[in-house]
Amino acid sequence: MKLLSWNVRGLGGVAKRREVCQLVREKNPLILCLQETKLSVLDAFVCNSIWGDVNVNFSYRPSEGASGGIATLWNSNEVEVWSSVSLDHVLAVAGRFLHSGEPFVVFNVYAPCEAPRQQVL
Repeated sequence: MKLLSWNVRGLGGVAKRREVCQLVREKNPLILCLQETKLSVLDAFVCNSIWGDVNVNFSYRPSEGASGGIATLWNSNEVEVWSSVSLDHVLAVAGRFLHSGEPFVVFNVYAPCEAPRQQVL
């Protein structure tokens, strides 16, 4: 199993998407976790361009204004996802690896860095 996680600090630009796509080509992960996408909407077109292939599925938590945003992408030929849950600052994805049958749960987390915003009310 190969999982990559990266705080991309914005995924809106074509150059950043190419950079992520190049990393995906080099490392060939089964699951890719991206933080701080700064995207309020993520669609199949963007995910296909990042993954460099149409054999990708995804789940995301939208940004709040111009900050935040979490995305988890996976190789749909290798990974079966049963559920995805979006909570404050967390995107949880549960499923199994198809070849081994091993179940997994991945928690993709992006939380504010400023101390006042870290407080739980």
